[in-house]
Amino acid sequence: MVTESHRKWKLASLASLVLAASVLAMIHQLYANSFECVVGNKVTANLGDGVRLQACSSEKATGTFVRTGPLHLIKNGILILKLTTDQEGRLQGEYTAWDDQGIITEIGHYRDGLKEGEWRVTDKLGNSRLLVFAAGVDVTTESTGQ
Repeated sequence: MVTESHRKWKLASLASLVLAASVLAMIHQLYANSFECVVGNKVTANLGDGVRLQACSSEKATGTFVRTGPLHLIKNGILILKLTTDQEGRLQGEYTAWDDQGIITEIGHYRDGLKEGEWRVTDKLGNSRLLVFAAGVDVTTESTGQ
C-alpha cells in the first residue's frame, strides 16, 4: 500500500529532477550564446530551420580563407554541435554533438582531422556505444573484443 507521505516523496523527487533538467538546459543555452575567436574574425550565418552557425575565419593567403578555431551550430537557442579546427582548417580536439533537447549524441576527439581515441555515440533511444579510433580507423573490435 502506498502511503500519502510516499506519494509526496515521489512527487518531490520528480519535481527535483525536472528542476535539475531545466537548470542544465538553461546552462547549455547560455553556453551556446558564448563564442569568441582567438584567431580570425567571427562569422555568423543563419542556415534555416532555426539553425545558426558561429565560426572563425582567417585569411591564410591573399584571397584564401580558412575556418580556424571553434565552430558552433545552434538550433533554436540550443547548442547542437561544437568542434574546433586548427590553422589549416583540420578538425582538432574535442567534438561534441547534441540533439534538439541538449542531450549529447556523440563525443570524441580529432587529431589532425582524424578521429582518435574513444568516441561515445548515443542513439535516439538512449543506447550508447563506445567506439575506439586510431588515426581515423575504427579499431573497436581489436581493442575491446566486441
